[in-house]
Amino acid sequence: MKRLLALIIVWTLLVITGTIVSADGATRQRRHKSKFGRKARTAAMIAGGAGVGALVAGKKGAAIGAGGAGLYAFNRKAARQHFKGKTRTAGTVLSGTALGAGVGAAAGGKRAAAIGAGAGAGGSYLYTRRKHYHRRY
Repeated sequence: MKRLLALIIVWTLLVITGTIVSADGATRQRRHKSKFGRKARTAAMIAGGAGVGALVAGKKGAAIGAGGAGLYAFNRKAARQHFKGKTRTAGTVLSGTALGAGVGAAAGGKRAAAIGAGAGAGGSYLYTRRKHYHRRY
C-alpha cells in the first residue's frame, strides 16, 4: 500500500513538472539576456574558483582554484567566440602557471612552487599550441 501511494505521488509530481516546463517553453519568445557581460562572466568564473579554493585550502587552494577555473573559462566555446586568440592564449598560460604554482606549493614549498609554475606555464602553452593545429589533407 505504501509503495503504491509513493508511486502515485511520484507520477503526479512528474506530470505536474512536465506541464509546467512545456508551458514555460511555449510562452517564452526570446532568450533572457544575462546580467553579466561575456567577459565579466569569465572573470566571475575565475574569481569563484579562487574563492572556493581559498575556502578549502587557503592560499595554495586559491591558486589551484583560480588556475583550474581559468583553464576552463578560457577554453570554452563562449570564450573562443568573444576573446581574441592572443588573449585566450595568455589567459590559458597564466591560469596554467597559477595551477602549477599552487600544486607545487602544496607539494613542497617555495622551490616546488617555482618549478610547478614553470611546468604549468610550459604545459598550458604547449596545450594551446597543439589545440590550434589542424592537419588538412
